[in-house]
Amino acid sequence: MAKKKESVIETPFYRYLWNFYSKNKGAIRRHYKDLTKKILENANPDNAGAFLRRPQYEAFEMYVFLKEYLDNRSLADIFDDWRYNRGDFCLNATDLHDIEGDLFASRDAASFDGAIKQLRNIQQDYSNYIFSLTMGTGKTILMALCIFYEFLLSNKFPKDNRFCKNALVLAPDTTVLHSLKEIQTFDKSKILGDQYANLLDSFIKFHFLDSDGISLSTADNSTHNLIISTSQKIILKKKHTPDSAAESLFKDSWEANTQNSVNADLYQLDDESELMANQRYTKLTRLPQLGIYVDEAHHIGDESLKGAVDRTSKKSLRLTIDNLAEELKISGSSVVACYNFTGTPYVDNHLMPEVVYEYGLKSAIHNGYLKEVDIFDYDNVKSAEFVSETIRRFVSTHRNKDGEFKRYEGMLPKIAFYAASIEELEKELKPAVENAVTSNGLSIDSILVNVGDDKYTKNDDIREFQLLDSSSSEKQFILLVGKGKEGWNCRSLFAVALFRKPKSTIFVLQATMRCLRSITQEQLRGNVFLSSENKEILANELRDNFRMSVEDLTSKPSQSKPERRIYIREKVPVTVYERVPEFVITELKPGHFRLFDEDFEESKYHKTVGKHSLTNIDSATIRQDVQSEGERHFTELSLVAELSIFLTQHEKDRDDSSKNVARHSPVEIRDLLDKVEEGISVILEKVNYSNDILYDYVIPKLFSKLYEVKYEESEPRPVTRYIVKEPPFENVDESGQRFYRMRFDDDDFVSDESTLYSKYNQISGNKKSFDLSGYGFDSTSERAFFDRNLFNNEKIKHIWFTGMLTNGQSDFYVRYIDPETHSLRSYYPDFLVEMNTGEFYIVEIKGEHLVDTPTTQAKVDYAQQMFKSHKMHYVFIPSKYANMILQEFIEQSAENFGMKSIDAPSSSLNSVFT
Repeated sequence: MAKKKESVIETPFYRYLWNFYSKNKGAIRRHYKDLTKKILENANPDNAGAFLRRPQYEAFEMYVFLKEYLDNRSLADIFDDWRYNRGDFCLNATDLHDIEGDLFASRDAASFDGAIKQLRNIQQDYSNYIFSLTMGTGKTILMALCIFYEFLLSNKFPKDNRFCKNALVLAPDTTVLHSLKEIQTFDKSKILGDQYANLLDSFIKFHFLDSDGISLSTADNSTHNLIISTSQKIILKKKHTPDSAAESLFKDSWEANTQNSVNADLYQLDDESELMANQRYTKLTRLPQLGIYVDEAHHIGDESLKGAVDRTSKKSLRLTIDNLAEELKISGSSVVACYNFTGTPYVDNHLMPEVVYEYGLKSAIHNGYLKEVDIFDYDNVKSAEFVSETIRRFVSTHRNKDGEFKRYEGMLPKIAFYAASIEELEKELKPAVENAVTSNGLSIDSILVNVGDDKYTKNDDIREFQLLDSSSSEKQFILLVGKGKEGWNCRSLFAVALFRKPKSTIFVLQATMRCLRSITQEQLRGNVFLSSENKEILANELRDNFRMSVEDLTSKPSQSKPERRIYIREKVPVTVYERVPEFVITELKPGHFRLFDEDFEESKYHKTVGKHSLTNIDSATIRQDVQSEGERHFTELSLVAELSIFLTQHEKDRDDSSKNVARHSPVEIRDLLDKVEEGISVILEKVNYSNDILYDYVIPKLFSKLYEVKYEESEPRPVTRYIVKEPPFENVDESGQRFYRMRFDDDDFVSDESTLYSKYNQISGNKKSFDLSGYGFDSTSERAFFDRNLFNNEKIKHIWFTGMLTNGQSDFYVRYIDPETHSLRSYYPDFLVEMNTGEFYIVEIKGEHLVDTPTTQAKVDYAQQMFKSHKMHYVFIPSKYANMILQEFIEQSAENFGMKSIDAPSSSLNSVFT
């Protein structure tokens, strides 16, 4: 039996979670503390003169929702309760709707088991949440607000262990660390009001660990400590040099004499940097109810997502947090939760599964929280030409008609040039910039160099760099090696330029984003100047980290396009063929059987210890069993109860659907155990020796005695789908007609009532097109194909544009397996064409650069399978051939364009659809 490919949830769980919160906000907030309600009211961005931005407030709402309604539970448990509509998610059936109307949407429901498994695999002993707000939207202030809220609540309710009594904020490096200083210096009254800000100031204690020589001075068991540090200054470290003979001789007695001393943590390592790191870590283990806040969490995202980071590594941040949690638990305290904040929820184009809120880069630009951006890429130019052209564009953009530079909030605009190395900067970049600056009539004193080497960057240069975002700075041309990463916040930076390919591809993305921070009340534009090679790198990084294209980054916000009401003129049915793979389950009636038969490999569960001689360490030795103290001890009753969790099914009575019955109830499971030849005492002995035997072997084996499961693939069956689903009930006009709200520019939109197109609409006698009141095209090639075949193709009976219906408005889509991510995806073809002969053609228009990509070929293969019937064909047209009569393209495609025949045999992939 072929192994099924796993699918992924297309609508992420955090969106379902937010939808549940939004629809039930009033009922949910009744569970909150009165103090919490006041904090939420003070912070609400709807208030006049509010400080918080909408994304910050929404993220904080989710933070409180997880805390006070869901009790800090793990995301896996929350997800499990949500999908089964139980516990805190127990609602009436009428409330069970997701963002598109169906809780168990067909594209998602099959993936829930896999999502739960993924969350269980990465689950820690403490809850772990990820909040994703893109750079420039205020992650640091959000983090501060969350901590201040925790401290206010824990101060008022000291016995409520949901609230943090201490907070540890971790930054990935010193650049980000210094940006976190804002948590300490921020005016809390702007969000909380004077009363709560003054109360916080009366008891909060800040500890900013910005150098190796600073120890952590918290008092044991003290509260309301806010510790800000890099992870390297807290992370567990392992001594690399072996103990000397003298150290070995006196080590035991020394430790015995110091272990009860209040200064014991100062005497554990000799190296100063390791001494201080160990001292800080030990101090943390003595603080009650610790909340951990990780900034720029994507630095450890691979670990959370794929388990790729070695948790046994002594440099693993996650290992340090895990160990902190263990040691706090031993001392009677705990890690309340780990809250991760990042600018991107993706790692290698995969969504990090523990995301609970996201506000992305595209939304931040389109809603005016960041600058808009234009990207220029240069091909076949030399580095000096690149620098000259870049500076010319920068100067012409920001000089006024009098030849003076514009100032923004009193600050001069700046451009940053990045070099791959100090040598490149000194020998190539700096001379080129000096020549270009002087040729534009500017002084070379406006150039500033910062390379992280005191041979080239003096203290005065560092001071100037720190003052760049001030009205006193006269520096405009910033030459850098590094400084492209997070933490460098310069709002007056309007442009970045990167010509040479850097060693790290992510650096291109990080450097690009440096110039996006907003300045002034007006949304201004930044410029990014790249070589063609770096532009391609940027495109890949945008896709992997934000699931965006360069076009998404530079496009104008859709909100600026006029909103249009789209009415359904005719509901068009389409018959497609789909295969539905099924698992057929047959219930068995087991007799007596051996449970631990030849399939059971007992040796792999043996925990043993062996004793060796130092002088002959490879010699054979007698190994003895080790009994783990961490194993759960099962009794006969608790074993039956545990088996019932996995084997008992609750379902409708076959004879009376109004009743529920339990198939394989606990009583029946106890009877099943009596049929095991070894007896229940042997089962208990083995599972108590190793609990893994229960979950790895006993439960699956018992399941196989109760059920036989076979995979069967059904024959293709016809299914009727409609191009357009009914619009939502809330979109109703004055006459009672429902409509969709969509935004299109005038150049992209054609109305069925316009003079040019009206004779082809559903009102006219022709009715050749316009199942909708208008079509909005997102490319000129789509519009060209439509116009050419609408006006000039007499063999076409109907041509309907379907490419605009990509946000849940249509059931007319193709399911395919993405060959790169191996996940289940959907895409919506551009056109449905009916010929006078009764044949149907599904037409997809794509850019030439996408023709040969694996993803495009996968779409073609699956679409051909879906639409393969005697009257339905799938046609893929490269955009440069879009302005052709459909039949002419079909006749010439196989011979001239190298495209597949429209009736080419389908691929070996068998299962295509829902």
